[in-house]
Amino acid sequence: MYNLAKLLVALILLSPVSGYPLGIGNITLHSGLNQILNADILLVLSNGENPADIKVNLASQSKFDAVGLTWTPFLTNINFSTKVLPDGSLYIKLSSKEVVKEPFLHFMLEVNGAKSSLYREFTILLNPPSNYNK
Repeated sequence: MYNLAKLLVALILLSPVSGYPLGIGNITLHSGLNQILNADILLVLSNGENPADIKVNLASQSKFDAVGLTWTPFLTNINFSTKVLPDGSLYIKLSSKEVVKEPFLHFMLEVNGAKSSLYREFTILLNPPSNYNK
């Protein structure tokens, strides 16, 4: 029975990504502590998925509570928008109007497409900028 479970997990992991309607990639941070938030997250769309149908938001406070995440007031300052690059790849752009004063952000993202909805937790560790002087 254990070998069957391992085989099924392996088959799921090896199945083609194009079969999934929507995927959320990793986050890339372009800012540091005491700076305005600037980050992006790659989205993977299946063939036929329209980038205009993708809606991105911070998950609701009830979703945070359901998974045991702490809701912090700064999270409401994060703006989420989608950007299509010339090569056709789709990114979520994260930005804020206020500087990030906490050394890390822990939040849950909600991504809705025409065919599915996904939630994913992210933790961002913000280091001081490289030109930071004591």
